[in-house]
Amino acid sequence: MMQRYGLEFEVLSNGAIQYYEPALSPTIAKAVLLPDNKSIRDPYRLVVKLAEAAKAAGAAFVSGAVRNIERKGDGTVVVLLEEGGRVEADSVVLAAGVHTRFLAEKLGEPIPLETERGYHTQIMKPGISMRYSMIWPARAFMVTPTAGGIRVGGNVELAGLDAAPDFRRPRVLVRHAQRALPGLKLEEATDWMGHRPALPDTIPIISPSSKMPGVFYATGHGHLGLTYAATTARLIGDMVTGLEPSLDIAPFRIDRY
Repeated sequence: MMQRYGLEFEVLSNGAIQYYEPALSPTIAKAVLLPDNKSIRDPYRLVVKLAEAAKAAGAAFVSGAVRNIERKGDGTVVVLLEEGGRVEADSVVLAAGVHTRFLAEKLGEPIPLETERGYHTQIMKPGISMRYSMIWPARAFMVTPTAGGIRVGGNVELAGLDAAPDFRRPRVLVRHAQRALPGLKLEEATDWMGHRPALPDTIPIISPSSKMPGVFYATGHGHLGLTYAATTARLIGDMVTGLEPSLDIAPFRIDRY
């Protein structure tokens, strides 16, 4: 499949594996190197920089829980906040992850959006260094050098928004990672759980509302939120400004269910 789509890859044997990633166990006999694969060294810093760039371009930030969305007679879209405030706009983009489903219900277009809870452990003193991200599909975990340390992540838990995190799960991932990286230490480590917004067909919703003009959706990106973010922004920007999107958006429409 990778050959068919023109993706570069190289199958590595044991000696080559050690050359590219010395921290990997010598018992690993085969790996596949994807030289064009990229990862973000610090997602938090990236978001901060984007926010700073938006402010410099004139954006204003208002924080608050959204209670409802209405449309005035002149076509203005009004976002009503729980605390009693309101934000009026020509267009509104709903990009609240899995929480977008509650706003969609209020607009009369329910979507089967659920959370795939994912876990990771951020290790700031791992005792090893890595050049590449590593995925071990058979054990369903990934190790990535990021945020000044190494992050071990993976796992999918279907338990809704309200259940307490089960931090036994990231401990299992770390044990798997230590099989692949025998020198990996667990010093200055923190566990985390987050909600991936997932749809049953794994295709995101990037779409105008089918019920209220001026409202657009960008949600349901599952495990690929950062990967799809820039493309989604381009498509939403085209739709909001009335340009023809560069892709056929029919597969991503909100009313496909």
